[in-house]
Amino acid sequence: MKTFVTLAAVALAAAATPAFAGDFTGPRVEATAGYQDVTANHTNLTYGADVGYDIKVLGPIRAGAEVGVDNIFDRRNINVAARLGVKLCNHALAYAKVGYANYRDINFTNLDGARFAGGVELKVLGPIYTKVEYRHEDFGGTKTNGALVGAGIRF
Repeated sequence: MKTFVTLAAVALAAAATPAFAGDFTGPRVEATAGYQDVTANHTNLTYGADVGYDIKVLGPIRAGAEVGVDNIFDRRNINVAARLGVKLCNHALAYAKVGYANYRDINFTNLDGARFAGGVELKVLGPIYTKVEYRHEDFGGTKTNGALVGAGIRF
């Protein structure tokens, strides 16, 4: 019975999403995973989580900010970014972002650099969305390039 009540509550919450969640605005939480080509000696799997907030600027243009953390077990990467997007249709948003990243591995290598990314978000059901993203990070002598997929929810 508890399982049924929990599932019913989740379904009700998804159906009763505020209007702004369908407009690619408001707070969001997401998880990502993918492949990252790292010039340092590490595994190529990458995973992480981001929290962000987006607003409508003018017409289809959206702007926002986000903070995230990647790869907490073997190499930690904390990032803060600004994001600018264009609503392509009611279900798709193309975006670019630029920000700061701080990388630290298990050998205590500590690097500061820039993160650049671009991708597309697609609404799936109510506030739930999926995304694909390309990332490039430049830490001076260490650079990364990655392709990721993700899923998130807007509130």
